[in-house]
Amino acid sequence: MQAKSAKETKELTDVPQKQTLNRFTERVLMINLPTASCLLLLVMIGELVPLTAVITFATIVMVSILIIIPFMEQLQSVTDYSRSLAKSIDEGSELPVYKGGKLGEEYSEIIGAINKLHNVWNTKTEAAERGYLSDSAILDILPDPLLLLGSKEEVLGANLAARNLFGEDVRDRSLKRIIGNEETLDLIANVLKNKSEKEAIEYQTSDRNKNKKILLLKIKRLPALAHSGAIIALIFHDVTEARNLEQMQADFVANASHELRTPLSVISGFIEMLETSAKNDEAAREKFLPLMSEQALRMSKLIESLLSLSRIQMQSTAPLDEVNLRELIAGLSFGLEGKLKENHMTLKNMIRQTPPIMGTAGELTQVFQNLIDNAIKYGKTDSEIILSSKKILHPETGKDMIAISVNNQGDIIPPDQIPRVCERFYRIDTEKTRNRTGSGLGLAIVKMIMDRHDGLIDIESNAENGTTFTVSFPIIGTSPSVERKTI
Repeated sequence: MQAKSAKETKELTDVPQKQTLNRFTERVLMINLPTASCLLLLVMIGELVPLTAVITFATIVMVSILIIIPFMEQLQSVTDYSRSLAKSIDEGSELPVYKGGKLGEEYSEIIGAINKLHNVWNTKTEAAERGYLSDSAILDILPDPLLLLGSKEEVLGANLAARNLFGEDVRDRSLKRIIGNEETLDLIANVLKNKSEKEAIEYQTSDRNKNKKILLLKIKRLPALAHSGAIIALIFHDVTEARNLEQMQADFVANASHELRTPLSVISGFIEMLETSAKNDEAAREKFLPLMSEQALRMSKLIESLLSLSRIQMQSTAPLDEVNLRELIAGLSFGLEGKLKENHMTLKNMIRQTPPIMGTAGELTQVFQNLIDNAIKYGKTDSEIILSSKKILHPETGKDMIAISVNNQGDIIPPDQIPRVCERFYRIDTEKTRNRTGSGLGLAIVKMIMDRHDGLIDIESNAENGTTFTVSFPIIGTSPSVERKTI
């Protein structure tokens, strides 16, 4: 096997030498072909003896060989150098050193021209690579996903945001698999066929995505053909949050209008009756006026809650005050004694020492005011509301937090309604809650304040332990220190 391999290696090595010898022989014969033709013609017409013609031709061939050999050596040297230069370009190595010996003036010019072409090629290639890398980097820092398409709707380029949205294999997938919306595909085809310069459409991502998104797609024809062959650009803008916010605002206006319209209708009805059929009816006045006062108070509380939501939304600075939750809640509980007695309930404060947190005292007061009010409103008569505290770890960051729980014994919140209890105007649909008045904004305000304080809110409700609202706050020292003032 080894002998055979050596033989094969020798044969492969001899191939270029044989090719060179064959080319040399062909060139010598080609050069001397006119001479051979002339000698043959002289022999045919009897002007030259064949032997003399053969000797003459052989002499001329020998002289030609002696003259051609130096030129062939020089040419072979240039050829070998060109091959080594081509190899260095493929491997990305430096310019090879010429080892072909002394060159004539013409061959020196050829070598110089080859080296110059090599340098120009390298310079332009490096510039093109730098430009390509620069363009790719610029596209990758764009926040919106971007795809570049060719004439056959093939994906020729995708920035980082597009690869994150559609997957790393986006370039290997068909456009129909990426978008999957026929109307959108038709618009893309129109721009590709130059029927229009640009188009825009909103569409929802397909079911293959875990989280559906609403995307605004802008389709634009490129002003010139890109080096990759791209013709159009697809720019995707995620408008899911904006559309959800618009829907929330529409729902909020509708709900607020409904909540305000109800007490206004009641008050207007009573006023109309007092102005007409019950104008001189003392008993009717005694009955209607308290009801009107109750509805006016309901409107007042609703407007106050709406203003609270608005104020919290307008806050742009992070809470920077140092707050002691134990002292804040202790001061708050004194003002609740009247409501507790009215509902035959007691408040058991088991909160001991609590580490300081960063917050706004007024907003945190509102959090616990709303939670305890909620516990009184929906708790059982002759039951106990328990306040407790404990240290916990943030489920994601693992940082220390202080958790304050408000527990009451009352109707259980159905599991399917727990995720919605902090929505604006959402009311738990039970027999007891239907008979309770409220704006449906108290827990929404709590949720918004907790978000502003980087806090968490958790709700548990079961027949064994009742309903527990737990709010958790980062403890000072678990985040970068800031200048504080004590409340």
